[in-house]
Amino acid sequence: MTNKQLLENLGSLRSGYSYRSAQDLAPGDNANYLGVQLNNLTDDGQLDWLNVNPIYFDGNPQKYLLKNGDVLFPLRGSRTIAVVVTNPPKNALAVGAWAILTPDPHKVDSTYIVWYWNHPNIHQRREHSLSQGSKIQFISMQDCKNFEIDLPPLAQQTKIVEIAELRRQEYELVRKIETLKDKLIQTATMQLATNYQV
Repeated sequence: MTNKQLLENLGSLRSGYSYRSAQDLAPGDNANYLGVQLNNLTDDGQLDWLNVNPIYFDGNPQKYLLKNGDVLFPLRGSRTIAVVVTNPPKNALAVGAWAILTPDPHKVDSTYIVWYWNHPNIHQRREHSLSQGSKIQFISMQDCKNFEIDLPPLAQQTKIVEIAELRRQEYELVRKIETLKDKLIQTATMQLATNYQV
């Protein structure tokens, strides 16, 4: 039988840096950190490091600094997909409506958490039970902490993630093949049309 765990019990879970106004994020001439915000999350669930804005931050950064393997959960907006932090700049801070999880590697794999959170069935459950607000979705930090995850043993987590990744790669290959076939057919039919002679 699958073990169920609350998200807050799977590692260190905290919120992103809550700024008071947009002026707090203005870099000026003394920017010392990169502020990773919700708009740096791409549609395909990646972090767009190239467009992370520099900011000035004069507090203790340890709570907000992003490390390799951390998991980010957007708590506001239409895109609520989680993402694994991979090779972040050393001075990248999570800014705004994020939940940040540094997983306990003895309990859970980062990529498994992201796979589980983003799974269509779980996404639907979150939409109905966690999201608040009509136009702008909002997940409270407390609800995020209390979110239940089915947690098989680590070896099985790895297998699940590997299978899911193979399926994603297969999907991408099929999509690329279909795109190339479309281009080939479009080119061939246009050549037939323009080279036609009476």
